[in-house]
Amino acid sequence: MRSLLVVALLSITATAFSQEKTLELLRQDLKTQKVAIITASVPMTQAQADAFWPIYREYDVELSKLGDRRMAVIKKYADNFEKIDDKLAGELVEESFSIADARNELLEKYYKKAAKAVGVVPATRFLQVENQMLTLLDAQIIDQVPLVKVPKVSEEKK
Repeated sequence: MRSLLVVALLSITATAFSQEKTLELLRQDLKTQKVAIITASVPMTQAQADAFWPIYREYDVELSKLGDRRMAVIKKYADNFEKIDDKLAGELVEESFSIADARNELLEKYYKKAAKAVGVVPATRFLQVENQMLTLLDAQIIDQVPLVKVPKVSEEKK
């Protein structure tokens, strides 16, 4: 399963930080791959699957909204990369924390829904697989976003 996920993610390579379309394509391709990966990684009976997939689709809609917020942060960062100041950097960091917190709350919310619908073990496995995919996606995005430029430190400031 892990190799399938790595191949799916690495087959979509973002070539430059300023190419937000590439990151959006990464998101869309991953959505398509995720269903196949979850299907292969989380064995369920037909009754469990019938209960799980509507919950998953709800989750995915909410996750997409968080992804949109994250893309907005990345776009704002890219648009201001050469002239970022303390105020903007702080705003971007705060929004990033907010998105991360919201994503964890979302995972917990939908884990609980899935556990109630299909049982704790399949829901736990779903959560594990989803976390692996999100982590790999995060790594792919992080790889494309350069570190913020820090002004040169003069000898007096050292």
